[in-house]
Amino acid sequence: MNVVLEPYKNLEMEHSRRGLLRLTAGGLAFITGVGATSSSTYASSGLKDVALARGIEIGSAFNGWFHKPLLRLLIENCDVITPENAMKAANISADDGRTLTPGVMDDIATFCSKNRMRIHGHTLFWHQSLPNWLQTSDFKQTKKAYLQHLRFVMTRYPQATSWDVVNEVMSDQKRPYRALPVLDTHGDAFVGFLFETARELAPKANLVINDYNLACGTEFCDEKRGRLVTSLERLLRAGIPIDAVGIQAHLAPRWPVVSTSLQAFLTDIGDLGVDVFITELDVNDIDLPDDVSARDQSVAQIYADFLEAALENQVVKRVSFWGLTDKFHWIVEGYAPFSRSGSPPRPALFDQDLQPKPSYFAVRDALSRAPKRESSRLPR
Repeated sequence: MNVVLEPYKNLEMEHSRRGLLRLTAGGLAFITGVGATSSSTYASSGLKDVALARGIEIGSAFNGWFHKPLLRLLIENCDVITPENAMKAANISADDGRTLTPGVMDDIATFCSKNRMRIHGHTLFWHQSLPNWLQTSDFKQTKKAYLQHLRFVMTRYPQATSWDVVNEVMSDQKRPYRALPVLDTHGDAFVGFLFETARELAPKANLVINDYNLACGTEFCDEKRGRLVTSLERLLRAGIPIDAVGIQAHLAPRWPVVSTSLQAFLTDIGDLGVDVFITELDVNDIDLPDDVSARDQSVAQIYADFLEAALENQVVKRVSFWGLTDKFHWIVEGYAPFSRSGSPPRPALFDQDLQPKPSYFAVRDALSRAPKRESSRLPR
């Protein structure tokens, strides 16, 4: 693999490995005892309140850590929670397909319900989280197995108002889908089956196709955006119920965003009648200076420039971060495919002590300046 051309190809594979370890380390025995939203010294209102006035949802990934200050931060700033690893197939189902172990996911769902937060279901299909029983060679048996899996997961968590039905299925090569047997042989049919089944099980939820390398301004991102638009047109013509495209938006200074390219892509998606969610936003501060003050300002500028470009288009209805704070963050913990040497990474809006950094204020300002969304399907 040429990592320069495919910077985030293995992003979630490493992320899932740590999740498999973390999910066995105890649950959220007291997660519902956080209570009401705490007062904040850093702002008169959290991100979700600023964004609500513009018709935008705010979300964050959350893996179920029992840490009361973090829970309060999530409550103050987020409308939506994305289970970071707890809902992935390998974490929720044993290999025989009969023993289902939701575990931490149930605790996350309880936390969301008690604090009036929605769940973004992540994810129903991801090639790096497949227990053996979902990897059959016969297409009929594959659909039967996935029907069982989707029925269990989607009916158990009805408070999920949106789902990543497929995650990272698009190819980084000159082909529609990544090289997997079921996608090689039955690409559109399998993707269509998953979306149609999801619509039957959750008729009011927004159904999302989520992928990476859709934000940067380089040639390989341009090509992948083009392939996704072509595939989306084809699937929609076939009547496949796709409501939104998820742009993961793991940003890095070595692959800068080109606003005109991003905005053209958003226009193409909107012209198809499909919404856009920013689903996994963070900034890898690799290549930036060690000086904390200068680095924080550069990271804040990257957040600001991306959101200014993205939010200009009303097709963007949600902004979700892949963690609000450097504490527990996958980049800080060394699971990103690219890591800085020397001083620890500072990728998120809040630091290790959950204090706001310049990025927080840059994001809040970008949200406050976004055009107000005139209409939205959120929640359906």
